[in-house]
Amino acid sequence: MEFASRTAVTGDMSQIVDELCIDAEKDFDIGLLFISAQLDEHIRDIERAVADRLPVSHLLACSCAGIIGSEREVEGAPAASLFLAKLPGVRCRTFHIEQEHIEQLNSSEDYYEMLEVYPNENSVFVLIPDPYQIDLNTFLEGMNEAYAGRPLVGGLASGSTQANGNVLIVNGEVHNRGMIGMALCGDIHIDTIVSQGCKPIGETYIVTKADKNIIYEVAGKTFLDILRQVFLDLNETERQLMQQALLVGIAMDEYTHDFGRGDFLVRPVIGIDQESGAVGIGDRIRAGQTIQLHLRDVKTAAEDLTELLKKFKKKRPSDNRGALVFSCNGRGEGLFGEPDHDITLIQKHLGPIPAAGFFCAGEIGPIGGKNFIHGFTDSIVVFSSD
Repeated sequence: MEFASRTAVTGDMSQIVDELCIDAEKDFDIGLLFISAQLDEHIRDIERAVADRLPVSHLLACSCAGIIGSEREVEGAPAASLFLAKLPGVRCRTFHIEQEHIEQLNSSEDYYEMLEVYPNENSVFVLIPDPYQIDLNTFLEGMNEAYAGRPLVGGLASGSTQANGNVLIVNGEVHNRGMIGMALCGDIHIDTIVSQGCKPIGETYIVTKADKNIIYEVAGKTFLDILRQVFLDLNETERQLMQQALLVGIAMDEYTHDFGRGDFLVRPVIGIDQESGAVGIGDRIRAGQTIQLHLRDVKTAAEDLTELLKKFKKKRPSDNRGALVFSCNGRGEGLFGEPDHDITLIQKHLGPIPAAGFFCAGEIGPIGGKNFIHGFTDSIVVFSSD
């Protein structure tokens, strides 16, 4: 098992290829190549040149808003990062899926047939969807059922804000819509860290009346009544933040009594009805689920990632071999006011390890054993040898 990461920051295509293709005599099983939108007109040529010069069996590539390397994050400039892995004992299955394929998936068996991956296999899926023209939520729901407990990780391509504007490449095949990905099956050992950048406030509550994405009652009271109650216990900074960035965390296991970081799927509040006291959130909710209010800002984003990395390091103090990092394009220097914030923390607690990734238009990762789309999140995959 071997991992490598290369980063190139330049507008010169030939120099990018040279820097990505050092040690060209080594062969790898998988590669993931992330290329910034400033190099749009060269993306296909860069991918083709890397594939020609590096002996890599399976190569995915996408356009993005910014790239992440082992030691730096690059936004708003021409750059590329490459993650490489040699994985003996692992079968790799690459794929491209479009909306019409998702519409034909009616059972778990349909997923097995399409992906050629089966539930008895030890598997992890890496997904890079285009944000447009694809029902990713429906696909993830089906995957959660077909491959229960198996992690799906990745990020939405962010090189363009228009439909058909992103570039997705799988083993030389170029696409502008749908989703590319790979399934790694067999002797594969990974852990995931999903940092949603939030902190909980107030107590946990049981939802007593809800429909679709609307919460009508919490613990027999309206959501607005609970909100006012929590507001009174906050300090002035938290009160201001509640008015700007209020979120609802949905417990993934309502039978747990001692909740901690990573136990909640965090979703934004999208509207409060002052008359009825009901609230709309960015996901479906049902009566009986446990919720807790959350806040998010630059401080909580840094604290959440730090605490999750510390927790992971305590569980696995060594043997980290490589990492893929899928970070929201709302993080980075624009949020933290300094470059390289997240990758510096990752290397501090897990490194030094080869790492690569990109700034995404949405992140994919597991919470409580199920896989979801997130926002303002770091979804990190850590590879180990056992």
